[in-house]
Amino acid sequence: NRGLLPYSPTTLIFDLTLGSFVVYITAGLWYFAKNELPEDSFYELVGLGLFVFGRCATIGVKYACYPDEQLGNADDSLSIKNLGYQKQRIRDKNQMATYVLNVSGIQKLQLCNLLYKSCLYVDTDLSTAFFHIEELPTGLSAEPQVSALEMWEHCLQQLSEVYTSDPIICPETGETKNPGSEDDRMFSLLKEHQCEGGGARGCAESHDPNMGAGHDLHASAVSNSDVHLLDPGLHADNLEDGVLLATFFRSRNRDITALAKKGKIPATVVALNMVFKAFDRTKKEGQRIFMMLGLMGLTLGFLPPFLRMMVGKTAFGDSPQEIVFRVWLCWATSPSFFIIFFFNIAPCVWYYSKLKLARELHAMLAGMGESFTCGGNVKVVWSPQSQKAAGLPGFEVDMRCTEDVAAWAALRQVLHGGNFGPIIHRKFQMYGVIMFSIFLAVPTLQALGSFYNDPGDGSQVIEVDVKILSILRMLLLAVPIIVQVLIAYKVNQYTGYQEEAVFRQARANMALSANLRGRGGDQEELADKLDRTQGLLCAVADEIRSSEESSPMRVLGLVAHPGVVISLFSVLTAIIVLEVRELGIVPFLE
Repeated sequence: NRGLLPYSPTTLIFDLTLGSFVVYITAGLWYFAKNELPEDSFYELVGLGLFVFGRCATIGVKYACYPDEQLGNADDSLSIKNLGYQKQRIRDKNQMATYVLNVSGIQKLQLCNLLYKSCLYVDTDLSTAFFHIEELPTGLSAEPQVSALEMWEHCLQQLSEVYTSDPIICPETGETKNPGSEDDRMFSLLKEHQCEGGGARGCAESHDPNMGAGHDLHASAVSNSDVHLLDPGLHADNLEDGVLLATFFRSRNRDITALAKKGKIPATVVALNMVFKAFDRTKKEGQRIFMMLGLMGLTLGFLPPFLRMMVGKTAFGDSPQEIVFRVWLCWATSPSFFIIFFFNIAPCVWYYSKLKLARELHAMLAGMGESFTCGGNVKVVWSPQSQKAAGLPGFEVDMRCTEDVAAWAALRQVLHGGNFGPIIHRKFQMYGVIMFSIFLAVPTLQALGSFYNDPGDGSQVIEVDVKILSILRMLLLAVPIIVQVLIAYKVNQYTGYQEEAVFRQARANMALSANLRGRGGDQEELADKLDRTQGLLCAVADEIRSSEESSPMRVLGLVAHPGVVISLFSVLTAIIVLEVRELGIVPFLE
């Protein structure tokens, strides 16, 4: 683990008390106290080893998804062994605690990074797609829409909360230095909100080419163009924040502001606002969730003494050797349970954010106000209500405009389902496979050990409290997997909802075009425009349908579907039956 390198007395103590070395200490304690311990203590030791193995495997998967250059020697600036890796906070940005929970407080910058890399993954440049924003209410909603200029100002304000400036690069010498005062900074998004006139409006009206973050971002991108000529996907993780933003927007601030004043906004701005709205959470909220998961791991680790007392035993045993062993075993298993909880509950939070993103994309077509219901007033399709949803209200796309339809299609291509953060999506699947295998391995091993080592005199090789503990752990840790499947399945359903909405609008355009034909003048021109849009809508619907087959949301490597949940329940039930076989609860298996 990069956090333990280079080794020092501090990191060694951490590894011995919370890291993988706890297995060796526990094994040593078991060896010296085995004569005082019951026979099932060996299975508890093996269970600890499996949980620690699961921790190591998840870390291995994380680093296996890094580029080869980041895993190289310390001389490479991209390497995880280089001190700059930590000083530039690249390590913090790559942590799941950052881009899912915002524990480090820099989630928005990492979301920008993920959005940029998602554009590279699907080969879609959102900066070339534009929406036309009408502030007046549309036919689908009685509410006025947010203006394009407000969208751009909101995007800048969101970025300014986490981004200040990059180091200054001297054009003559090429040397870098940290910015001093505000005037010395190479560029800063905060300047956008210190202009006279307020916000981006004041900057746009001043027409000062040296003012505005967008201009400085563009200049920074040009001065660092050699980085992007090499391999933009490879170097995305190592780009300075300002260079990354400049590469993503590909426009000066004054140019975007001028477009926004005319009611036109790039899809890059819309995408960032939607991602921030769906995924962003406060640092305090993320830390609260993180601490709650740590408390859950500690509680589950120290659950065995309470179960022992419930079945009439002493909490930690009778002899001093057994007490020391059991106290240390509880402490050693707590970090592993915390990691397992975290690596299974964090994907639930991530998938739920993707579900909110899918709802926003669907609402851009079907309207922001109401949800669709079936018989009995049961909701089938949820759409976010703009007056209640946190963040900037959404807007409805003009599906009679070819440019808007193309922009929405590009937006969906980048944001929907597994296309947003594809590497993260694959890592979560591997994490799920590893953790679920560990969940099943521990009780299965105990059940098989109890079955093959049955003394035949009615006594039990594995005590009741150990069996109950393994079943409870398996069920508690399997619940997040099931939740992941259900949420991902709902995201997949929105593919069909979006396809239906697109076809519905295509039929409407076709009917309106037929009605306008023969009227001459501008009506004929409008009918031609509607025909072109109708053809594009059909192409977009076909693309949506193909994506349903080619890139659905997956969990455990399987397409998310209720049938997966049924299969998981079957496996869990079979293991539980094996565990309780000796208790007489299932007579035909005695």
